[in-house]
Amino acid sequence: MKIVYLLPERIKTKPMKKEAKQFNIDEHIISCDISYRGGTLKVDVSELFPNIDDAVMGAYQNYLGGGLAGSIVGASMFMPDELNEAERMLFDEIKEKIKKYFYAVANSEDEEMKDEFNTLSYIKQQAMPASAY
Repeated sequence: MKIVYLLPERIKTKPMKKEAKQFNIDEHIISCDISYRGGTLKVDVSELFPNIDDAVMGAYQNYLGGGLAGSIVGASMFMPDELNEAERMLFDEIKEKIKKYFYAVANSEDEEMKDEFNTLSYIKQQAMPASAY
């Protein structure tokens, strides 16, 4: 069974490049451990960056305490300075797409993940600190 998480329409996005738009995160997930209290997501992006060894990008979110999760942070297992200018733009677009995917999963309609704390909009969620330490 394929689970599809749609981003709420209220999340405004800039127009993405064709490659970023067509990239299906569901088909490239390496690991996904996301809950309404944070977690991690790893995505294989070697299809987009074939010249990079270990082309893995992802996102993570820390639990801040008191029922609040921090901002969603994008990450990669390679340095973006290894990329040319066009690839860096694609890198930034994919990183944002992965963070929004993470948000959509963590704030899905799944009753297991619902409570009064995970109702922040994406923009407000990203204004939270990344860590409580």
